[in-house]
Amino acid sequence: MTANGRAANLTGMRHPPRLNPASLASVVLLAACLAPGLRAQVTETTQTIEPGSVLMRMDAISLGINPDTTAPNQYKAVALGTTLVSAGLTNTLDAEVGAQLFLRDTFSKDGSDHTESGVGDVTLRAKWTFWRDPSTGVAAAIVPYVMLPTNSSAVGNNSVEGGLILPWSMDIAAGTKAAAMVEWDEFRNVANTRYDTRWYGSAYLKWSLGSTLGAYAETTLSDSTAGSSSFSGTLGGGATLSISKNFEWDFEESRVLGSGRSAWAEVLRFRWKIL
Repeated sequence: MTANGRAANLTGMRHPPRLNPASLASVVLLAACLAPGLRAQVTETTQTIEPGSVLMRMDAISLGINPDTTAPNQYKAVALGTTLVSAGLTNTLDAEVGAQLFLRDTFSKDGSDHTESGVGDVTLRAKWTFWRDPSTGVAAAIVPYVMLPTNSSAVGNNSVEGGLILPWSMDIAAGTKAAAMVEWDEFRNVANTRYDTRWYGSAYLKWSLGSTLGAYAETTLSDSTAGSSSFSGTLGGGATLSISKNFEWDFEESRVLGSGRSAWAEVLRFRWKIL
C-alpha cells in the first residue's frame, strides 16, 4: 500500500472518510498504496534501499470523477501530495513514514457544490525483504504498518488503523517483470462504530522500453467485511519517464470497478532518491 494499495487505489495510507465515502474511496485507494523504491504502480515493491539512503515518493495529484448520466450530479475526489519517505537501515530493512498532505471531496448537485477537505493521516511502516534469489530475480517482503489519526475531522475518523502487506516479484524475461501483492487491513468503518477487515490484492506486468521509458499494466481487487457493496477494483496501465537514475515521473489511468465509485481515476506520481 501500499500503505496499496492507497491513490489506488489512494493504501498503506488508505483511509475511509466520513463524508461521501464512495466518491473518495477509489482515489484514496490509488494514491495511498505507496512504495519505497523507484517504481511505478500501486503494487508494493519488494525492493529496499541501501543503508543510509533516503527516498521520497509522492503522488503529486490523484483525481477521481464519477458523472451521473441521468442527472446533473457529479462526484469529484482529489488528493494532493500523498507522500512516503523511506530510509535504508540494512540491505534488507527500511523504516518508512507516510503522510496524506491534502484530501478534498466534492459532490455537485444541480449546480451546487458541497466540499470537505483537510489533512490526512500519518503512517508508520517497516519493510523487510526476507527472500531474494538473484539467479531468478524472485523476491518477497513483509510490510507491517500502523496509521495514526492525525487527519482533519472532515476527512477522517480519529481512529488508529493498521495492517500487513506481502509483496512478491519476479523477472520473467529480459526487460519484463511481474509482481503481485496481498494485503490485510483493519479499518474503522464509516459510521465509526467498529473495525472492518479488508482484503486487498494487486498484480502488474512491467516492460522496459529503453533507458528512460517504461510501460505497465495493472489490476487491483478489494473486498471487506463492511458488506456486499464494499467490493472494488481497478484495471488500467501507465507509463514512466526516468529523468535521471534518481528521479522518475509516472502517470497511471485506471477504469474503476464496482458500482457507486468514480468511473475513472488518474494519478501523477514522482519518485526522488534524495540521498
